[in-house]
Parts: sequence; C-alpha cells; structure tokens
Amino acid sequence: MRGVYAPYLFKKMIQYLEFGKVVTTHGINGEMKVYLYADSPGSLFGVKTVYLDEKGTTGIPVRFCRSQKNMLLLKLEGIDTVEKAHTMIGKYLWADRDEIAKEEDSYFIVDLIGLEVVNNSDGSHIGTLTDVISSGVQDIYTVRLDSGEERLVPAVPAFIKRTSLEEGKIWLEPIKGLLEDAD
Repeated sequence: MRGVYAPYLFKKMIQYLEFGKVVTTHGINGEMKVYLYADSPGSLFGVKTVYLDEKGTTGIPVRFCRSQKNMLLLKLEGIDTVEKAHTMIGKYLWADRDEIAKEEDSYFIVDLIGLEVVNNSDGSHIGTLTDVISSGVQDIYTVRLDSGEERLVPAVPAFIKRTSLEEGKIWLEPIKGLLEDAD
C-alpha cells in the first residue's frame, strides 16, 4: 500500500480556466476570432465575463459569442471597432469554471493532471497522469510510471473504468502490452 501522502488531495481547483487566444479580428464592429482550447465553442456560450489573466482580476463583460467552424467569434463590452479589437490579438483569455458548460462525467484537463492512476483490478499504484493529448477522435492520457517512463493510454471506457477528483484517482484496466515495453 502507498503512503498516506496524496499530493493531489492538497491541489486547489483553479477557478479561472484559460480557454483560448485571440488570433484575429472579424468584421468592422469589434468582433474577434478566438482559437479555442475547449472541445466545442458551445461550452462557452454561457460565459458572461472574459478575463485577461488567470486570477480573474481583469474582466470584460461578453456582449455575445457564436461559433464559426472550430473558432469562437467573440464580442466584448467596450470593443466596438476593428482597431480596438486589433489590440486584443495575441491575448489569452480565461473564464470562470462555473460559467463553462460541460457534459456530465466530463472533466477539465487541468483537474485531471496530477491524479494517481491505479489498477482497476487490485487498486495498486501504476503512476501519475501528467498530460492529456486531444487527438480529435479521443483523448490520450500520458501516464508517468514510477520508473520515470511514460505510457500513452487511450481515454476510452475499455481502459478508463472510473475517475474520481475527490479521491484523486483514475482506475485503469491495463491489458498486456499497454504498460510494459514490447520484447
């Protein structure tokens, strides 16, 4: 059994999540095109305020947002010209996690990083989740083993049996070859 120290249990949830970057203007009335880090633009339609920093100190009210392909078209209060919108190019944007829509049994990537990965069969320690790669079809979890080696695990129900943020764990059903080196 592992020791009682579970660093994830002391991890504070980040309130303001970075969701994208302004890449260009759209039209002449101050709309901006935002490259998204979110799965879909629709998850941000309920956001009332956009922040220019991760602490939520510099907020700008959202007038409206809509999707255009995989981008978000965003109109903010006080940005009414293409010139004002142009000053926003290159800026990263944050939103309050409580205003971002997400499906039941889905998680923000930032909350998954650092979770302990355990064997679904016997609860034994496997490693720590260090990254999530969004491949388009499915997410891929990067699991760092205690040896320092990393393994890529498809985040599909066949392998990921359960996730608990409260317990700080992901239960993985390993199959032969998933965690070991090929001989």
